[in-house]
Amino acid sequence: MKIINEPIKVMVIFHPNKKLERGKIQLIKFRFKDKVVPVQKVTKIYEENIVGNKRIVFVCQQLNGDMYELKYEIDSKDWYLFKK
Repeated sequence: MKIINEPIKVMVIFHPNKKLERGKIQLIKFRFKDKVVPVQKVTKIYEENIVGNKRIVFVCQQLNGDMYELKYEIDSKDWYLFKK
């Protein structure tokens, strides 16, 4: 996978959870370089904290084998395509 680290637009569904601080985030699709990419399968979700910047990382796999790593910055609410 190649590091890209560019801001992107993402369509998601936020499912609230009353018992936890954060609910579930369901990725639908994202736009990268005027191309819409549907998210077919999320293989891994984890959190990272780099220099106080909290992020949720989503590793996605397409049916054709393409892999994407999307990062959601919690404080700024920005999305990035980190790796492709």
